[in-house]
Amino acid sequence: MDRSRIKRSITVYVPGHLCNLRCSYCYVTECLKYSMDGHAEFNYSVEHMIKAFEPARLGGIAYIVVIGEGETLFPPEVIPFVKGLLHQGHVVEVVTNNTLDDRIGQLLDIPQEDLKHLIVKCSLHWLELKRLNKVNSYFENIRRIVAAGASAYPFLVICEEYMPFLDEICDVCEKELGELPACTPCVTAETPEQFLEKGGAGTNPPCTTEFVEQINKRLHSKLFEQSVRFLDIDVRKVFCYAGAWSYVVQMGNGRLCKCHNVLTDINFFENIDQPVECAPVGCECGIASCSLQYCLYGFGLIPEVSNVPTYTEMLCEGSNLFNPEIKQLLNSRISDHEKIFTKEEENTFLMDVIHCKNLQIEELSQRMTKEQYAAEKATEAEKQRRLYVERLLGLVDEDRLSYEELSFVTYDTMMYLKYVCDTMPDGSVMYGHIWEKITRGLFSSHTYVEPNYFYHADNILEVEQIQGLSVVTLVSEYENAEQMKRSMKEGDYVACARIQCTQMQTFCVEKGLSDGD
Repeated sequence: MDRSRIKRSITVYVPGHLCNLRCSYCYVTECLKYSMDGHAEFNYSVEHMIKAFEPARLGGIAYIVVIGEGETLFPPEVIPFVKGLLHQGHVVEVVTNNTLDDRIGQLLDIPQEDLKHLIVKCSLHWLELKRLNKVNSYFENIRRIVAAGASAYPFLVICEEYMPFLDEICDVCEKELGELPACTPCVTAETPEQFLEKGGAGTNPPCTTEFVEQINKRLHSKLFEQSVRFLDIDVRKVFCYAGAWSYVVQMGNGRLCKCHNVLTDINFFENIDQPVECAPVGCECGIASCSLQYCLYGFGLIPEVSNVPTYTEMLCEGSNLFNPEIKQLLNSRISDHEKIFTKEEENTFLMDVIHCKNLQIEELSQRMTKEQYAAEKATEAEKQRRLYVERLLGLVDEDRLSYEELSFVTYDTMMYLKYVCDTMPDGSVMYGHIWEKITRGLFSSHTYVEPNYFYHADNILEVEQIQGLSVVTLVSEYENAEQMKRSMKEGDYVACARIQCTQMQTFCVEKGLSDGD
């Protein structure tokens, strides 16, 4: 396995929106205004998640950005996760506000060889650092990260709020680190609606010629320069290999996206013994601009855009905060050693995408037509059974299941309930559970000796007859009659419920009632 070249670029989103800062421009501040319940939930163990990133599965080592919905280092799972990735040989960039001193110390407590592949992107939230008296801690943490053998850098999003303090920020960075911060514009239009409306992203402040010249003169940032350049590139008119060469993984549940808003049905943490196979985005971009996805174009994910500097050239070429090994690894493009489509192959791929979309549209159209027709023919009786289902679910929730209260529940109600449950995850389990609660309620208030009603294959009741029966009248198929009798005599409501549930499910299918009609 070649570990001298980056083969994939992966962004890992850490769940949970807890943060120790309250930046006015951040959505996390809004979330925490009303609640401190921002804990992170993970569906998989740290060990399992690390194993999913084995280089052999990815085709080689990856550049992995670990970034939180809140402060990345708050969830305790993040530290061992990052350490595991580093030990596999990956280059890992951790995005943090760099103020959690203990967490930084824990992160650095790894072998020297692993530290060489660690990059800490230190978001520079200037006003909050000053408010909380964290300025010294912020810069001291950068220095100790670099001293330990890892790489770190201050990163500034140039928003309107920071413009009066720009000289102050630059001066302190030069004084403390001997370098200016890396920076990008503050992109404001990234939603699909804004994308469709504007055809691109906006920034705050707007990237006018005067503003760009001002920033370039003060910060000399090639990263900023390229970010502004990519604001003007229509991502719908260039072919992107995100999805094939890069992807986004939700750390909480494993959901994989080709890029930030281009979803797939792949769970990255499932089938981890198999390679990750995903088609490229192509021209089906889900964001308004790649201006902030500098690692993507820096690694060559849009080959047809020419004269794009490498990630090293944009970010760290002349910096003393990055170790030489990182500079070397980030100075190549994934596109240099991956297959690029010919123009003919690219057109074929795009036509296949269009064909699949047309089929989906046709299928959706047919489904909508069918659903519209079904809705138009809905009767008062149908509305009534919905009402009965709601009433039944209310009783189940409150555990008030007496014989009298359940007398309104017909087998028609249960058929419709099955239809509802079929639309839900684990709905069959829920359906069986409700049957058990109903039967328990009936057995607790009424004595049953044998089934009140029989039917069998040679003498099947009409649908209407079964539908109109109340569940207080226990119905049994001929072949289940003896078992039902025994269960009644023994007072085994669970056994009776399961018989009822199973045969009603079968009955629904046989009668074509599985779709709720």
